[in-house]
Amino acid sequence: MQTHPGSLPLRLAGWLIGGTTLTGCAGPEVASHNLDQLLRPDGGFHYVAAIQGNLEYHLDQMVGNDWLKTAASTEGPEPIESPTELTMEYLLALAEADSHPARPWIGATQVRQFARYALLCPSELARERCFIELAAHAERLGVEAPIAIAPNPATPDQVGTALTELVRLHRITAENGSVPVELQAAYADACAACLKLNLDIHGGWRLLDLVTRLVEHTPQASPGLAELRGLSLALQRHLLSLSLTYGISDPSPLARAAAWGACHAAYGAPFLAEALVSLVMPALTREGQVARTQRHGIPAQQAVDEPVFLKVFELVRGHGLPSDLPGTDADALRGSQLFVLLQVAHDFSAYGERSRTSAMQALGVVTGNEKIGLRKEAWEEWWVAEAARRDGENR
Repeated sequence: MQTHPGSLPLRLAGWLIGGTTLTGCAGPEVASHNLDQLLRPDGGFHYVAAIQGNLEYHLDQMVGNDWLKTAASTEGPEPIESPTELTMEYLLALAEADSHPARPWIGATQVRQFARYALLCPSELARERCFIELAAHAERLGVEAPIAIAPNPATPDQVGTALTELVRLHRITAENGSVPVELQAAYADACAACLKLNLDIHGGWRLLDLVTRLVEHTPQASPGLAELRGLSLALQRHLLSLSLTYGISDPSPLARAAAWGACHAAYGAPFLAEALVSLVMPALTREGQVARTQRHGIPAQQAVDEPVFLKVFELVRGHGLPSDLPGTDADALRGSQLFVLLQVAHDFSAYGERSRTSAMQALGVVTGNEKIGLRKEAWEEWWVAEAARRDGENR
């Protein structure tokens, strides 16, 4: 059958003629689709994948006619020469999308992809970028405490059963145009069942993926929409917390530093207080295990982890020393934190030059003595004078 541009749907024709929507940089939907193709479930990259451009993706979503398929959309999977480069391209494209309240699916999609890639992607640069992006979502979602990682995560069958019930209710809603009264309780029960699942990153991102789609296609007047939106936010918090819990021990100092920044965005001053302590903790416990802080489980850091030191001191310069923490004496807490900064500034055998310099800059900011500069001897003299002053006040 012959066709001509006038026979295309008006909206499709406008896109094909204008081209800006379909041929420019990848939009969030396209970026997320391609990110799904690039990462294997075990965390490695796919080196053959069905990557789509804006044109191919939107045509596939809108129509099923073979005569509207482009050559690229019908060729199927293609070799990927540089999956890391493509991953960064699509992560950045997804990050640029505005996740304002009118488009909640964007925020949910960003959390789903960033959390998954933060934990499973083999590229440290990609993991670093994901943690950087997750910091803003930590503030949006109001995450307050690290997640406790429970053993025996939900099986694919358990997750599938929860998904099946949600889809069943959605179909009934679509057929009726609204949610009958008796289905409101069913929606609540189905969402509650999802929240009871012990979700790891694999089950969590799959469940959030479907819930995001259901939210977008549920009528605005449906009482079930509120239940689904609540479930979406809960799943986002879960995935975010999960990624931060693991991220503080990321093997890459660059990615770990970004994860610590996201943890501070999520947990605030209590996390920063523990982060400062961890910088000067002994590396190992008596049992030979990596030493960790009590509440957040932050591992002790070494001089080779300079990006982590720089991040902590950057946070101190930007937010000040943590104070008013429950169960602590304010003066004693401040004194111990200043001593951490001084210890790093003093010990050139254990800490790198950039870390020591950053510690002295932080000292200048939090004490109001920037004029002292970057000489460790000057700061040691200040500490002695400060200790004498405090002793005098306590007598």
